[in-house]
Amino acid sequence: MDSLSSDEISAERSEEIYVPDNVVGPFMPVTQHDINFFNDLIAQEVDSAYTSSICCCDACYDDFQRYWPGVAYREMEFQTQAMSLFWFIEYSRIVDCYTPTELSTLRHFVECPRCHENIAGNMWLYEHRFSDAEELEEAIVELSIIGRRTPFLILEHELARQLLEAIRQHASTVSLAPLPHLLYRARAAASMIELGQLPSEIQSYGAAPPEYVTEGRFNHAGSPMIYLANTANTALREIGEPEKDFNVAALAIDQPLKVFDLVDIDDEISSYELFITVANSALLAAPRTGKGWLRQQYVFSRFVADCAKSAGFDAIRYGSTKDPSGWNYVLLEPSESVARLVSWEGLRSNFR
Repeated sequence: MDSLSSDEISAERSEEIYVPDNVVGPFMPVTQHDINFFNDLIAQEVDSAYTSSICCCDACYDDFQRYWPGVAYREMEFQTQAMSLFWFIEYSRIVDCYTPTELSTLRHFVECPRCHENIAGNMWLYEHRFSDAEELEEAIVELSIIGRRTPFLILEHELARQLLEAIRQHASTVSLAPLPHLLYRARAAASMIELGQLPSEIQSYGAAPPEYVTEGRFNHAGSPMIYLANTANTALREIGEPEKDFNVAALAIDQPLKVFDLVDIDDEISSYELFITVANSALLAAPRTGKGWLRQQYVFSRFVADCAKSAGFDAIRYGSTKDPSGWNYVLLEPSESVARLVSWEGLRSNFR
């Protein structure tokens, strides 16, 4: 018997008859051609109504969030454009193209473009502000593996090399500038007592002694940096221990700084897509997990800090992973005397 060509196989499959599995209600047999055409209509309607596309569904939401925590946590477009597939169809123009029985059947065959499963519940509509998301997700996995196994070899990865070069080039276009707002630093009251520090002294809100410094999102173990938040509430959330008492200082930065901004990224710069990718991905925005000295989810963000320091940046501005409306600064090489850098603007004690 002669084997079938690929075109013949495709044609044969398009004529296969499908019916929904384990569903109640009127339905009719449909072909693969019917299903493909209906999926195309869904995609066109999503693009027309929302200028977007289906980025994930209930079945793969957790996977999307694992790669893009900054999108899932901070992007209002992503958060507000989640809806039931059945609701979307019901209120779309597609209902004018099919009979109720056809719709009752075909809605069970709408495929999620991310996981390729049939969407059974909700779908999220969002368009990344960069291209090649699948390739970037592969790079995120590769960099995560390098970070766990051989972190000092991270520059062997092409994305890491591109980022280092992009940060150095970007630094040449950024000037020193004053920070136009107060910033907040929270300290646990018990920790200050342990170190013999007074809440009323500005020096108590400087960098911690090196021997107390564990790995942070941007600092290496034993290398102090100062983390500041845009509000007192964000500063408290970043510490993540609501049951404790805290002192929160309002500080004004007195010196102009050269800031690598990963919050309000200028979409006109050549490295916009690369910077927005890193800022929204698990490489930089992974939530803090675990305790102790070693935090592997911070390997790449510490690499970003090293790149920024080598390029001449004084600070990085980045989105909070604990407060979706908040953001932080990290001062990369703070003066030993914090009073040389900031001025005292206020204090709230026993803040919970």
